[in-house]
Amino acid sequence: MDQDDQTPQSESASGSRLKSRSDPSAKRVSRACLHCRQRKSKCDLDSSGSPGVPPCQRCLRENRECVLGGSNRGGRRIRKNKMKNFTPSTDLAARIESLLDTTSPSTSDSRKNPPGAYSNPVVFVPPNPPATVSVSVDDGDTASIDSVPQNPSDAWQCLTGIAKRSADDPTPETHTDSMQSGPGGFPSLNAFQNPATAEYQSATGIRTYRLVQARSLDPGTVWQLVARYAKNFHPYLPLVPRKYFDRNALDAFANNEKHLLTAVLTIASKDLVDRPEIHEYCSKYMHELISGIAAGADCDVEAVEALLLLAEWEPQGLRPRIERVGRGEEDRAAWMHVGLALRSGYFLGLDRTSFRSDTSGNTETEARRRLAWTSCYISDRLISVRIGRAFWSRGPGPMTGLVSQDFPSLLPVNESDEDYAKIFQATLDLTQLYNNVHDVLYSGMRTSNQMMLMGDYVKYVDDFRLAILRWKSRWGSLPCSAPMRATLQLSYEYLRLYTNAFAFQAAISQSLVSKHKNNDQSQREHLRSTFNNVASMQDARFIYESVDAAKAYLTILVDEVHPEKHLHFMPLRYYLYGIYAAVFLYKARSFGVMPNSEETKVRNLVTRTTEVLKRASAGPDDIGARYARLLELLWQAKAPATVSPATTHHSDILVQSTLANRLPEQNAYVHFSPANDFSWLDLEAVGDFVSGDQIPGAGTMAFDAFQNPDLYQTQDRSLAWPLATWSGDMTNLLF
Repeated sequence: MDQDDQTPQSESASGSRLKSRSDPSAKRVSRACLHCRQRKSKCDLDSSGSPGVPPCQRCLRENRECVLGGSNRGGRRIRKNKMKNFTPSTDLAARIESLLDTTSPSTSDSRKNPPGAYSNPVVFVPPNPPATVSVSVDDGDTASIDSVPQNPSDAWQCLTGIAKRSADDPTPETHTDSMQSGPGGFPSLNAFQNPATAEYQSATGIRTYRLVQARSLDPGTVWQLVARYAKNFHPYLPLVPRKYFDRNALDAFANNEKHLLTAVLTIASKDLVDRPEIHEYCSKYMHELISGIAAGADCDVEAVEALLLLAEWEPQGLRPRIERVGRGEEDRAAWMHVGLALRSGYFLGLDRTSFRSDTSGNTETEARRRLAWTSCYISDRLISVRIGRAFWSRGPGPMTGLVSQDFPSLLPVNESDEDYAKIFQATLDLTQLYNNVHDVLYSGMRTSNQMMLMGDYVKYVDDFRLAILRWKSRWGSLPCSAPMRATLQLSYEYLRLYTNAFAFQAAISQSLVSKHKNNDQSQREHLRSTFNNVASMQDARFIYESVDAAKAYLTILVDEVHPEKHLHFMPLRYYLYGIYAAVFLYKARSFGVMPNSEETKVRNLVTRTTEVLKRASAGPDDIGARYARLLELLWQAKAPATVSPATTHHSDILVQSTLANRLPEQNAYVHFSPANDFSWLDLEAVGDFVSGDQIPGAGTMAFDAFQNPDLYQTQDRSLAWPLATWSGDMTNLLF
C-alpha cells in the first residue's frame, strides 16, 4: 500500500465508521469493487458522478480494471470441499506454465520482476493432476466401512485402511528426492554419517539389506549362506519358498523377507567355526528383529516362518550364556519362539487357513499362510510334549483333514525331487497322535495321578498303541531319502516311548501306594523287588515296550544316521529325544527292570550315543557335545548289582572297601532315590542332579572333577559330590 493512500483512506474509513455508529440514520454501503474488497479498504464508487457505479477512485488513480463485486450478505453459506468434483481446466494449466517459465533459469535474467513482488514466487503445483476426481473424501470413508465393527480391533483396522489409502495419495513430499539429496541438490545427511555406506544409499535389492549396508556381509557371502541352508537345513522344515533359492531372486528376498532371510543366515552360519564373526553379526541383527516383533512392529507371515525356523535349530548366538553341560536351555528358548510365532500368526489371521474356503485372493499366498499355520500347530504340540507344558494354541488347528495337495509349495516339481508334501502330511498325522496322547494322559498332574491309581489309563494306552501301529503301516514304507526316513522313524519311536512310559509311571505309583509310611531305603528295596520280576506285573507289556522304544531310538540314532552329514544338520528335537531316551533308560535301570546282561548292552549303547553326539558337533559348545557330557556324568555311576562276577568271591571287607573308594558319582547312585528327584522330561533337573546344584554351595564340583579327576587325590571324596536324597510324595513326580 502506498504511503499517500494510507492516511487519507484510513481517516476516511475511521470517520465513516464513527459516523455510522453515531448517526443511526446513516446507511452502510455494502457494495465494493473486487480490488478494494481484497485490500479490505473502503471503495468510493462516486468518482464517476453516478453513485454506486465503477470505477472507484483507487482503480481510476491506479488505472486498474474496476469490477463491482456481488453481495455476500444473507442466506446460509455451506463451505464445500474445494477438491470435490474438481476438473483442472486448460486455463489453469496455461497459467501454471507461464509461472514456471518466469522461474526457469533461462528466462529469469531477461525478465524483470514487478515492483513489490518476490524474486522467486512459491507456486504449489499438484503433481500429475488426475483428469477427474469425482469421489470425495467422505465417499471414500463410507465405502471402506462395509460392516458394523464388532470390536475395537475392527474399528482400528478400518481406520488403518483409510490412513493407508490417504498415504498412498500423491503428495509433493513423496515425489521429491529428499531421501537421496538434501537442499540444493547436495547429498543427504545420512550419506555423511557413515562414509563406508555412502555408495549404498542409492542401491537397491541385496545392497539395501542391513548386514550388507553395514559391510558385515557382502552379497556373495549372503548367497553362499542361503545356498548352504537350502542344501543342508531346508529339507527338514521346508518353509522358505523355493523361488528364493535362485541367485537372481536374492534381491527380492532381501527386499520382501528380511526376517526370514536373517533367520536363514543365522541358522546357516551357526556352525562356521572358521568364521565365527559371521554368526555373531547375523545373531545380533536377528535378535533386534525378534525384539521388534515382540514390541509390536509390523510384520507378515515371513516373520512367523522365521520364528519357527529358529525354534527348530536355536542358534547359540541368540543366547547370552552357553553352559558346558546341556540343561535344557534350547527347550526354553524354543518355547518362547514358538509362542511368539503363534501370537503373531493369530494376529495375522493365519488360523483361518485351517478351514477350506473359496478365496478370491492369491492362491499361492493362501497356500503359504496355510503351511505356516500348520507348522505353528506342529511346533506348538511338539515343544509342549518335550517340556511337559500345556499347549499355547487352543484355537482352530488343521482338523479339516489337510492332505499333501493342500501344500502345493512342497509338491515335487520333477520326478526325482523329494516329495516334501507327503512327508509333511505324515508328520502332521503323527503330531496329531502326539496331541491326543498329551491331552489324555499328560493333561495335568492331578488328573494323571488319579488315572494312574484308578487304572483308567489301560484302555487309553492300548488304543494309542493301536493308532501308532496304524500310522506305521501307512507311512512306514514312504519312499524318501535316508535322512528323511530316519526323522520319521525317530519320531515314531519316541511317540512309543512317550505313550508307554505313562503306564510305567502308573505301575510305580500303584506300588508305592501299597507301601505306607516307610523310609526311603525300604521304598527303594520294595520297588526293586517289585520290578525285579516284570513279567508277572499287570502292565508288563507297557514296561517292556517303553524300554524297547528307548533302545530302538538310540539304535537308529547310532546306526542309521550319519553324524557329520545328517545328524549335524537335523533340528534339535532329534538330539533331545535321544537325551530323553537315555535318561529314561537310566531311571528304568534303577528299578531293577534290566538284568545284568541287558544293562551292559544298554550302557554300551549310551556310550556309542555320546560318541555320535560328539562327532555331530561343530565344537565343544555345540548341542551334541554339551549333552554328551550330561549323559557321561549321569551314566558313569555303577549300581551295586552290576559288580562283575570276578569280584563276587572277594570278602565282605573288600566289597565295603570298594564301595567306600567309589567315585562320588557312584556313591550318588548308591543313595539314588527311585524318583531321582527329577523327571526324565526335565533336562534342567537332570543337569542339577549331575552337577550337584541341588545342594547350596555344591556348584559345579562334579563337573570340574569329571574334567580333572586328579582333584580327588587332594580332597575328601565324600564331600566332592553331594548325595542325592529324596523326601516327599513320589506320586507327584513323573519318573
